[in-house]
Amino acid sequence: LETEPTGPIRVLNATVGDGAHQNARDFWNTSPSFETRSLRYDVEYNEFDGAPELVYEHSVVAAEFDDAVLLRTGQTAVSEERISLTALTGSVSETGVVPRSVDPRAVSASDTTVPLEPRGGQITLELPTAVGNASALAERWNGALPAGATATRNATGEAINVTLANGSDPYRLALSEVSLDATGKTEPAYVVPVGSESAAVGETVTVEVRDRYNNPVPDATVAFDGANRTTGDGGRAFFEVNETEALIATINGTGGPTYERVTFDVSEGGGTAGNQTFDVRWIPSSPVNATENTDTDLEVQIFDRQSGDLINDATIDYSFAPLQNGGSPSLNPLSSPEHDGSDTLVFSPNNADVGDEFHVYAAAGDDVDRLLVRVIESGQGTMADRTTVTGEDTAGGNNDVTFTIGSSGPDTQSIEITDITVESVETNTGNTDVDNVEDTEGDTFVNAGTDTTLVSGQIDVGTTATLSPTLQITGGNSADVRLGQFRDGNQNANMNKANVELTLQFSDGSSKTFLLTL
Repeated sequence: LETEPTGPIRVLNATVGDGAHQNARDFWNTSPSFETRSLRYDVEYNEFDGAPELVYEHSVVAAEFDDAVLLRTGQTAVSEERISLTALTGSVSETGVVPRSVDPRAVSASDTTVPLEPRGGQITLELPTAVGNASALAERWNGALPAGATATRNATGEAINVTLANGSDPYRLALSEVSLDATGKTEPAYVVPVGSESAAVGETVTVEVRDRYNNPVPDATVAFDGANRTTGDGGRAFFEVNETEALIATINGTGGPTYERVTFDVSEGGGTAGNQTFDVRWIPSSPVNATENTDTDLEVQIFDRQSGDLINDATIDYSFAPLQNGGSPSLNPLSSPEHDGSDTLVFSPNNADVGDEFHVYAAAGDDVDRLLVRVIESGQGTMADRTTVTGEDTAGGNNDVTFTIGSSGPDTQSIEITDITVESVETNTGNTDVDNVEDTEGDTFVNAGTDTTLVSGQIDVGTTATLSPTLQITGGNSADVRLGQFRDGNQNANMNKANVELTLQFSDGSSKTFLLTL
């Protein structure tokens, strides 16, 4: 069992289409090729004659006999709309009569694709082969390709040329690199913006660093006019704009090719939210204290900016930047990329010191949100830090809002809520004209754990109501709360799928805002 160098994979007569950023097109114009190998299994048992040599390359297993070539598998390199090419790297050389294993490792892989369009002829894939009879192999490829695509032996007999049918729609090209011996690493090749290349002072801009296979590069350094940021697992880095001058993000130092930098036009105001599709929100958006040596859950939600609905299974990329020369916390999403519109990020400050502060970024689609996280000493957290709100629903009726307030921390540390503010309300029809929060019996805040009425009378949206008595919850316990009824003028408001922004104030002077999504 051994690998054989075969030469480079090439994509001929093709250019990256207009659906990709200019930097991706400029990098492609450097005519990249991708060195690859084939993996051969040669059976040489004394009492087993006539066995073929098996060659794995370009998604197929070819059985090479003395006088014939057969395919033992189908091919996945070419479909009617997609090209998927994998460069096989690393070395394997094993012989003997006992089992041997090969542990492939993805050096570069993702769901990223780029559009390919023909340039100067039909798109042709040059796939180097270790099979000696390339003509016979090409015939087998012809039987496995989609309609309109053909395979031939190239002029030297060392590769199969797969010529694609040029249709009206561009092919999507996916590239990857897999190592058979755990060697190899990905390197930054070009950078693209995520979202608009225009921003206002105070907004956050995002770039994605990609390697030569068009896949995101983690742990790459991006310089935003000299201020360095490190990319997260999704290859993205973030920067808050603080000056009106043009902002330049670069990789691989300065003075490189144009595809190694992105320039953002910066204005004093205006923003780009009106052109965006995604709306990323940390819940809550206020600064969070993370106790030393303790995991802290951070919740993020992804909305469709037009409809207001949560977007399921959106790819979320997380990253952080220390405000000073802080440590290196770990970020572990619980459900991303499969989620129901929200994800919980576990922030572990194990490698950070008390007093360190970090900006933690969540990015999805064309939007990014930033959260300030401080590492505090054990026991220093405020009541707001120890408070959670879960289970937002309309279980009490479509004009009621129910939820559960939880108190984390030891049972010796309770929370005491003194005031409540309903900041804003957005109903399923998109209006924000809900006037009052009231109950037919005049009770606004009821069933708070012990069937206690905490507020009598109505609360106008945007005003603060004092709880009487205050709501006290010991550590590790919770209280079920109903806020009812919401009124729109003289009628009950339909709160199904509504958003309610709720602010709780505590007896220690802290406060915390929650977005209740029903």
